Amino acid sequence: MVITDPRARKVAPQPMNTGTGHSGRPRRVGSWPPPPVVKHVPTRLVLLSALLASCPAGGEEPPSVILITLDTTRPDFLGCYGSENPTPHLDRLAAGGVRFERNYATSAVTPVSHASILTGLTPYQHGLRVLAAPGGYRLPEDVPTLATVFHERGYRTLAVHSSFPVSSTFGFARGFDVFESLELEMTERPGGRKGWNAEAGERRSDLTMDLVLEELERTARPYFLWVHLWDPHDPRLVPPAEWIPDSVPRVETRDGQVGFPPGSAIYAAEVRFVDRQLGRLFDHLRERGTFERTLIAVTADHGEGLEDGLERHGWEFHRILYDEQIHVPLLLSGPGIPAGGVVGELNSSVDLFPTLLDYADLAGPAGIEGRSLRGLIEGRSEAPRSAYADQINGFDLNATMVDRRPEADFLYAVVSGDWKLIWRPTRPERSELYHLAEDPLETLNRLSTEPERTRELLADLARRDGWVLRMFSGDAPSPEVLAMLESIGYSNSGDAQGADPNWQWLCPRERTRHEERGHCPDCDTGLVLVKRR
Repeated sequence: MVITDPRARKVAPQPMNTGTGHSGRPRRVGSWPPPPVVKHVPTRLVLLSALLASCPAGGEEPPSVILITLDTTRPDFLGCYGSENPTPHLDRLAAGGVRFERNYATSAVTPVSHASILTGLTPYQHGLRVLAAPGGYRLPEDVPTLATVFHERGYRTLAVHSSFPVSSTFGFARGFDVFESLELEMTERPGGRKGWNAEAGERRSDLTMDLVLEELERTARPYFLWVHLWDPHDPRLVPPAEWIPDSVPRVETRDGQVGFPPGSAIYAAEVRFVDRQLGRLFDHLRERGTFERTLIAVTADHGEGLEDGLERHGWEFHRILYDEQIHVPLLLSGPGIPAGGVVGELNSSVDLFPTLLDYADLAGPAGIEGRSLRGLIEGRSEAPRSAYADQINGFDLNATMVDRRPEADFLYAVVSGDWKLIWRPTRPERSELYHLAEDPLETLNRLSTEPERTRELLADLARRDGWVLRMFSGDAPSPEVLAMLESIGYSNSGDAQGADPNWQWLCPRERTRHEERGHCPDCDTGLVLVKRR
C-alpha cells in the first residue's frame, strides 16, 4: 500500500444527503439555521445572571475550558508517557498539570467514544453505538453534553473539527454557537454495503489549527472550545515530507507525488505533527496571558493496534478492546490543578465530563456514570472505579472487519483493579481474562484458571445490562471449552442451568428467555448469555 503526501491540500468535503438541507461545506452553526441546542434558549439577561452566579466569590472570571480530542492516539507514542517519540508541547502541558496513567475509552469507534467524553455516559446509556447503521449512530437530542451545559451557563461555545465522524450527523452540534464541521453522504461500498466515505471528510491538523486560532481571535472569554485532530487515524493523511524520517522509504506515486508505506513510523510522525499544532494553540494562549486561566484537557477517543497489535492479537486497527485500542491518554492543566501530578488509579473517559464541570464550578446533570477526578487529583481516598467499554461491530455497516474476524461481533470489556475481562456473549468460550499488572500486553488468557475473578467481572457487566445483539451463527464449543465454561458457572451442555442458575440465554430482540444456546425460534437471532435480573 502506498500513501500520498497531501502537503497542505485541503480535502473538499462531499455534500451530505440527509433531507435537512445541510450544506456539505465546513460551516459556522451560528450563521447557519441553528441546531436544536436547547428547547428554551435563555434571554441575554438570564445568561448573564447565570454566568455571574458561576463566578468565584471574589468576582473573578470563570475559566475558559478547552477540550482537545486526538483521534486514534495511543499514550505510548507520547513523550510524557515514556515514549521516545518527541512530543514537547504535550510533555510541557503534562509537566504543568496532571497525567493519568490508566484512562480507558468506552469504545474504539470515534463517534461512540466521543459521545461518552461529551456526556459522561457509557454507550448503552447515551445510545450512540455505531458509526453507520439504520439507527444507533446519532446522539439523542435529550442527552445533555458539555456544550449544552456550558452554553446554558453563558459560555461562548465553539467546536473546530478535522473529520466527519464528529460532525453534526452524529448529533454533536447541539449547544455550540460555532461548529466547524465536515459532512458526508452515505454511499454504496463494495459487496453491496452502505457506509460513510470517511476519507472525503477529513482535514489535516495544521489546517484545523488555522481555523481554531481564527476563532479565538474573535471570541470573548469565557468560552468552551472543543478541538478535534484526526491525523493519526488515517495513514494517508501524512504531514509534510520533512516530518517523515529518512529511514522510511519514499515512493513516487502515479500522479507524481511522494508516498510512504503505512505503519508505526508514519503514525509516530502524525502524532509529532499534531503535537506541533497544539504548540501553536498553547503559544497563542501564553502570548495573550490567558494560558494559566484556561482549563485544558487532552485525551483520545481510542488507540490503534499497529504492528505490535497485529503480532499479539492479529489486528492492527481499532474496533476491538485490547489495551492498544482503548487505553488512551488524559492530561489536565489549568486553574486548581497541581503541576507535575501523576494519577495511577483506574479511570474512564466518562469521568472527564463531571471533572471539567467541577473545575469550572458548574453543576452537571444527575445520574451520569462518570465521577469527577478531582478527588484523585487531590489525593483523597475514594471507592475504586471500574472502566467499561463495548464494541457493537455486528450492527455497523462500516465494520467489514467482522467478515475477517467474526469473533469481534459483540465485545464487552470491564477493567477492575488489575483485571480485565473481554466478554463475547454470543461466544462466551472465546472470552478473555487478563491480569494487566503481570501481563500488560494481554497475551496470557486466564479465563479458565480464574473462575472466581471471571464471575466478579461478569457481575459488573451484568448489572449494566448493556447487551445488544445480532443474528450470529457459530460452531459448537469443544468438550474442553465446555468444561471451562462449567468451571465458571455454566453447565457442560452449554445452557444456563448449570452451576450458576442465575445465567440464561436471552433473545434481546424479543426479550424471550431460552434454556439452551442457539438461535431464537421466532426471529432467528443469536442468543446472548446474560445474568438473570
